Amino acid sequence: MSLFTQFIFINTSFLSISNVLCLFDRFYACAGLAVVSVCFLSLVLLIYQSTIRSFTRHGEAITLLTENPIEKKSLSNTILNRFGAREPDSSTTPFYPHSSNRSLSLTSKERRHVAFLKVHKAASSTAQNIFLRFAISRDLLVVLPLVPKFFFPNVISGTTSVTKQNILPVPKGRFYEILCCHVIYNRDAFARIMPADTVNIGIVRDPFEHFISTLNYMRPHEVFKINTSDPVSVFLQNPTNYVKRTSQSYANNRMAFEFDFPAKLFETRDKGGIERYLHKLESEFQLVLIVELFDESLVLMRRLLNWEMKDILYVKLNSRRQLFERINFKPGDVQLYKRWAEIDYALYNFFYRRLQAQIQEQGPTFHEELLCFRSLRQDMQIYCEKKPMSNVPYHVTASSWSDAFEITKEDCSSMRKGEIPFIREIRMQQYGFYNEISKTS
Repeated sequence: MSLFTQFIFINTSFLSISNVLCLFDRFYACAGLAVVSVCFLSLVLLIYQSTIRSFTRHGEAITLLTENPIEKKSLSNTILNRFGAREPDSSTTPFYPHSSNRSLSLTSKERRHVAFLKVHKAASSTAQNIFLRFAISRDLLVVLPLVPKFFFPNVISGTTSVTKQNILPVPKGRFYEILCCHVIYNRDAFARIMPADTVNIGIVRDPFEHFISTLNYMRPHEVFKINTSDPVSVFLQNPTNYVKRTSQSYANNRMAFEFDFPAKLFETRDKGGIERYLHKLESEFQLVLIVELFDESLVLMRRLLNWEMKDILYVKLNSRRQLFERINFKPGDVQLYKRWAEIDYALYNFFYRRLQAQIQEQGPTFHEELLCFRSLRQDMQIYCEKKPMSNVPYHVTASSWSDAFEITKEDCSSMRKGEIPFIREIRMQQYGFYNEISKTS
């Protein structure tokens, strides 16, 4: 082989090797890019999976986009615990599921006929103030008790439902439009005096908190007659030693009694009977407010009734805790009370879960409105607490949830007004007399 031929061969071989090496470089570059791409896609997938659960800004509700019920329960409790709310504890109370077809029936027309079940010691005075203010602002007729002298003018009855014998008659040319004084619920009794399009609204409270408030305010004799330093704990050890299961005592499942649970259920505590009656109530009450979710309940109510934002503003009334220190509780008293107040817990847990379901149905705009409402309440509270009271109204600008409106010092006074003075004022407006009257036959 000539030198020229060898030179050509060597150069050709060198070029071939160079091409091969170039191909290897391209291969590794492509492989590296592929690895980077896979890592990037894995990171995106991880972020997507971790954000598939969306939390509202303040944690009032949870939208969980997963079908795993265990994850859903765990996540729900985590968020509710963080923000001071909680799911009802069903560890000692049977689970009574609500129906899936009990959605809020919204309307484009303002609803003015409301029957509110004012349950004792369940923030019901605060809620009642909202209904009384609404009635005055729209000139609506309030159902008022026909009370004997020296009786409570805000109580129609603490033992029975509404009848013609325990309420003031309808003025000529008018009809009852708002019912919000203390009385025992009964569907037929309510329907006999209220318009056909009346919306029934109730209220319930965490049963042990309700028990504490009842002890503070009502001081039930069945409990405090026990001659010991810790009468409440002694009572809870064996309540039937001091009160019958069928008693109408304030220390015996009082919320359930005021919702007219059948007397036999207080005796038997039959699970099937309790569930059937809960579903009956569910079909009769379009909304049951939850004290522990009071703002959420009011925003739902505003949507249900198509009221104005101003209509649901409030200040807390009859909030009393000063006697709590005098009551000696012991560890385990809550569990003992759960056994005794089984029907109250069933009632509370059932409607707590239904309210959460109704909130979830409203979508994300509900939580935006809730934040707006809470912010507005804070501004209202600052305005109303200012001393001396300003004669200049507080102007609230229009929002997605409300037209512009003003809050005046008169509004503040109305929101602070106690229920007995308020009822007397309305009685004067509707019937022309102020004080209680002697009951006639």
